[in-house]
Amino acid sequence: MSEPFVILGGGGHARVVLDTLRSLGQPVHGVLLPERNTGADWHGVPVLGDDTWLEHPRARAHRFAIGVGMVPGRRMRRRAIFERLRAVGLQMPALVHPSAIVSAAAEMAAALQVMAGVIVQPGACLGAGALLNTGARVDHDCAVGEGAHIAPGAILCGDVRIGAWAFVGAGAVVLPGVTVGDGAEVAAGTVVRHDVPPRCRYIPGQPFTAVEDEA
Repeated sequence: MSEPFVILGGGGHARVVLDTLRSLGQPVHGVLLPERNTGADWHGVPVLGDDTWLEHPRARAHRFAIGVGMVPGRRMRRRAIFERLRAVGLQMPALVHPSAIVSAAAEMAAALQVMAGVIVQPGACLGAGALLNTGARVDHDCAVGEGAHIAPGAILCGDVRIGAWAFVGAGAVVLPGVTVGDGAEVAAGTVVRHDVPPRCRYIPGQPFTAVEDEA
């Protein structure tokens, strides 16, 4: 039998991850949730404790799924969890919802999350820890960098490049050949016609502003 999953985080995205795991028929041992008492029920699975649970030898007998989304102002939280799990060598397999359509000619790395209704076309390369959220579209020959978040309903047209830990907002459209740099942010509902420099925020009609790491 496959090792059971443990989910880190208890917000809305964690519930989506839990639903994805159940849709895949994967066993879920529990959730790490510091603000809840150990043993409490969280949507039908037990709270195992906080992140110190990862330090116990029994953690090696589990697989892990990050249940924290990445939105502006909280980018570093998801990244910190990902890098901690990777540093200690814990398993983070890719998760692909059964309703997603992913080309066999796409490349997927570990810890990738592909949520319900996503479409990924041939030649796409999806980096470790990236999150393709509900209904996102990734067309042919796109590259989505490590940890990048493509928000619900966003569309990457052909040959788009999204940098590591970048954020493409809900419903945004990135036109063919455009590059969104590492750590950049694209506002929801926008059409991106030109490259966005690394660590810059793109809002139509406004000059680029720097993306600051949250405290």
